[in-house]
Amino acid sequence: MKAALIATIGTRDLMFQISSGTWYNIGDDRMQNGEIIGEQAEVISDLGLYNINFRDLTKYLVDKITIYQDQIKPVIIGKLLSEKGTDIEKVYLIATDQKLEVREREKDTLYTAELIKLWIVNQFAHISVEIISLGQDGTNPSNFEQMFYWWRRTWREKITTKAEQPIWLCLKGGVGQASEASRISGLSFYGDRIQFFEFKQNTKANQAGIPSDYSGPFLGNNYLWDRTQQQALKLLARYDYAEVYELLQPYFRQSSSSFGAVPNLLKAGIFWNQRQFGKFLSLARSSMAIPAIHEKFWIAYEQAYLGVVRLQQQNTTEAMLHSHRAIEGVLYLWTGQSFPHDLIEEPNQYPLIKDSILEKYPALSTHFNQSEKQISEISLYGRVLRDLVVAAIPGIINSSDFYAFWHPAREMRNNLSHRLEGLSERELFIAWGEDVTNSEQWQTRVLNCLNLVTGQTFRTLAQASIFNKLHNQVLQAITKHEIKGFE
Repeated sequence: MKAALIATIGTRDLMFQISSGTWYNIGDDRMQNGEIIGEQAEVISDLGLYNINFRDLTKYLVDKITIYQDQIKPVIIGKLLSEKGTDIEKVYLIATDQKLEVREREKDTLYTAELIKLWIVNQFAHISVEIISLGQDGTNPSNFEQMFYWWRRTWREKITTKAEQPIWLCLKGGVGQASEASRISGLSFYGDRIQFFEFKQNTKANQAGIPSDYSGPFLGNNYLWDRTQQQALKLLARYDYAEVYELLQPYFRQSSSSFGAVPNLLKAGIFWNQRQFGKFLSLARSSMAIPAIHEKFWIAYEQAYLGVVRLQQQNTTEAMLHSHRAIEGVLYLWTGQSFPHDLIEEPNQYPLIKDSILEKYPALSTHFNQSEKQISEISLYGRVLRDLVVAAIPGIINSSDFYAFWHPAREMRNNLSHRLEGLSERELFIAWGEDVTNSEQWQTRVLNCLNLVTGQTFRTLAQASIFNKLHNQVLQAITKHEIKGFE
């Protein structure tokens, strides 16, 4: 879609070619000892005029445009228009036209805007140009507060754009207060639809008739990076990776390289929140250094750490379910790895354990005797699973951590699965034993269960979690990332 260009027009936005062939800036009125020594004096002299101010000079050129049409050219936005004119649908020129009693009226840019409009129309038949004047209502261009409200009205009432149309702002002309008010109010209205161009004066090139160089378009939200950065960090504190990715996406589109691996790490974090741990691990590995892990058991630690995160989000029900599921899940992973020839995996059901397991653990025979009939296969869950684990890992029988898992925690998990109510943080801790009173003790209990099954020696769930490492890397990257003006 073609863009709408909005340009603030200042006194140095126009150049004029004098008889010698040199182009001079009409508004360059530098003074020395009370005398004009700037380029404006050359223009006035060449035109045979005397003692004329800027407003009257540009009015004179408008009145005689048929004579001087080819000797007038916009110096700031001229090159941008020449090179990107086909990408522009409409141009709004913001110019001053102040009341008679205002001293700065003699430097008004209304007629400068008229000259630029005539140049644009002459060069590009498809571009519509509209001049919006500023000052007749008494608004002071040098007063930021007044200009801010003026711009808010102007965005609403005088500047019309299509949905999703890019809005290009060229704010080199005019006073700084007007430009800053335009920038801030525009961003509040249009967000990342606003894009900026920067211009760099080159006096030598200008005098040869070559307008100023430009760079851009740059993302308007770069000016709001500090605020966006704080928003992103607050969202990360809640582990809301989907919202962080959406918030920063405009910055990624403009300059993803400056953010390094952050976009991919955020996508990985989204997968982690969705418990798609395989996709999480694959994407994380492509974007950061991953320590060696026992992939078969790693997912259980990750599931447990998800419970930790859910507790930090004050989602106690999910914290309970994830922590219990982590241990139950690791038991199934362990049995599958330890007894591959004695198990029959059933899709979406508990696995079946065959009576061949009795060769290793005869004490399990009572589970295969039902109604005085020997059964060759039984479902592996509940007491069967518990008795197999206790028989194979003797240390579990005296584990207070596993006792809590088999009894109060399991009962709470079952209750939560069959009722609508949730539970308090205190109830969560009590479900893992009366001696558990805080998050650290709860995490240690879950960790001890996992380590006992896997043989690992992790000291904390955070140490075992790859996501925790990814999260810290994302936090550090966004905290340190800086955008100064434009990138």
